[in-house]
Amino acid sequence: MIVSIITPTFNRAYIIRNLYKSLITQSSKDFEWIVIDDGSTDETENIVNKWKQDDFLDITYIKQPNGGKHKAINRAVKCAKSDYVFIVDSDDFLVENAVERIDY
Repeated sequence: MIVSIITPTFNRAYIIRNLYKSLITQSSKDFEWIVIDDGSTDETENIVNKWKQDDFLDITYIKQPNGGKHKAINRAVKCAKSDYVFIVDSDDFLVENAVERIDY
């Protein structure tokens, strides 16, 4: 695994799908995706858990009480399996070769 992609999120069920779609189409699957949910009250947890069941990606989902983005990122970094961390917000998406390009 070359990189741990960390996504802090708070009530972003309506948009995180765009990021997920961009991750499943990556030309390199040599990454894990850590979704750190900072106290969402929407459907984020249900959506991510369904994706975990689909088993297209190595997804770790962590839910914590709302404490702010900085605390969410710090917690996720401690869970990362890779020495390299790539923070991608829940309203972002990646071009299809983004992970592959990190591997250079």
